[in-house]
Amino acid sequence: MLQKELKKHQWKAFLRHPMFERNMSVRIFMYIIFGIMGLQLLSLSFFLDKVLMEIGSYTHAIDSFNAFLLYLFMFDFLIKYIMKQNQSMQIVPYLTLPIKRNRLFNFLLSKEFSNIWNLYLFFLIAPFAFKSATPDFGFGATLLYILFIYSLCLGNSLLVNITNNLLKRNGWFFFLPIVILVFIGVLSFLPGVTFGEYTVQIGEWVLHGNPFVWLVQILILTGLWLVNQRMMREALYRELQGKKITDTVNFSHISFLDRLGETGEFINLELKMIFRSKRLKQQMYAVGFFFIYYFVMLYSSNAVFHQSPFMLIFFSMFVIGSLGLIMSQFMFTAESSFFDGIMARHQTLLPMLKGKYILYTSYALLPTLCMMVPVFQGKLSLFFVISVFFYTVGFLFFLMFQNAVYNKSYFDLFDSGMFNWKGTSGNMLMVTMFGMFFPVIIIVIIHNLFSQEVACSFMLVVGLSFTLSAKYWLRWTYNRFLKRRHKNMEGFRSNA
Repeated sequence: MLQKELKKHQWKAFLRHPMFERNMSVRIFMYIIFGIMGLQLLSLSFFLDKVLMEIGSYTHAIDSFNAFLLYLFMFDFLIKYIMKQNQSMQIVPYLTLPIKRNRLFNFLLSKEFSNIWNLYLFFLIAPFAFKSATPDFGFGATLLYILFIYSLCLGNSLLVNITNNLLKRNGWFFFLPIVILVFIGVLSFLPGVTFGEYTVQIGEWVLHGNPFVWLVQILILTGLWLVNQRMMREALYRELQGKKITDTVNFSHISFLDRLGETGEFINLELKMIFRSKRLKQQMYAVGFFFIYYFVMLYSSNAVFHQSPFMLIFFSMFVIGSLGLIMSQFMFTAESSFFDGIMARHQTLLPMLKGKYILYTSYALLPTLCMMVPVFQGKLSLFFVISVFFYTVGFLFFLMFQNAVYNKSYFDLFDSGMFNWKGTSGNMLMVTMFGMFFPVIIIVIIHNLFSQEVACSFMLVVGLSFTLSAKYWLRWTYNRFLKRRHKNMEGFRSNA
């Protein structure tokens, strides 16, 4: 009875919302997108068994599918982490009623059972399982297998809820699941590590009706459910104490940045701006996508990386400098909403440029360190990785910082982040693409005329030259912007 009343209240709140028309349009659009994705997964499911029999090393297609089960749910977690929001409602008005808080929390958590994010894999799993598992294991075992996959989707969703709650407390938790996923992905390529064999064994236990698997799964789901309850209760306590729980990420506790003085404060502000802005946050997802794509292609036996020096050099530079190459084009336009206020104060923007350069270079160290794994495996040269790192943070960042001076389009930080090109002019896009491809073409020409060692030596020398002289060309960039500041600010205002 209570569940029915709470659902009715939420439906009325949706109907009476002042933005009802817009919310309904968004829902319809999302349902259309999910419908198209569901049809694509459904069409894939009918011939997936034949594909797995060709590429898999097992006699049953269902075993080959189970070998990839870990990576499927890593992808599912990543999609939910990017797109899915926690279930929410106004709980405070119900606190004066004789209703236990856990019943309210359980109501929100129970909505995960019908959440579309936990149902979309049914279009792929159900037809495939009935086609490949039923002939060998029976109809009942197939139903249990589908139910087990569904329970894994629920566990993934509850885990995403926990991650989102941690993210609201401290912005550093944004990197935790990404680091874990990358670590698992890299670890799976190491010799002797066979995650596929374990997931195949678990799949066989499920299909043969082993009760131990279900006992462990029930314990895991119960633990995730209780942790979600605990976090929702703590969030409610903080809200009742006057500390509103918002989607704003707080980076104000990065105390070690204070040692950098004014530059450290600008780095702090840059991090806040990235994770509070929908559009800039979307760019971070693109950074993570290219990071994963690079390592997948690097370990693929038929990837173009192994035949094309251009692709290997380009993607290596892009992955190492992805944050700087993507964000630097918005270096000044990201502040376009309040640039008049910045220029009206006695504040130099040179520490801001230094802070951005330090942040982008610091991030470049992360993928460079991750590349040490393929270096030790003999897939990449250590000299190549070090040369690409300095060439990227030196010469490429120099070009991108110069390009940013000419971008005078208004950039709305809090506009929608999906498929939004506002604030990026056609001319600026062409200049940016030229600034990214031109340095790579130079290296490829040297590589083809001489050798890879000569190309790496050229990258290292040029990169070190621009890296060690960064404070001089940053000041030159700042002076160039000062000469154009009024023209750029006029563009910020006219395009707003």
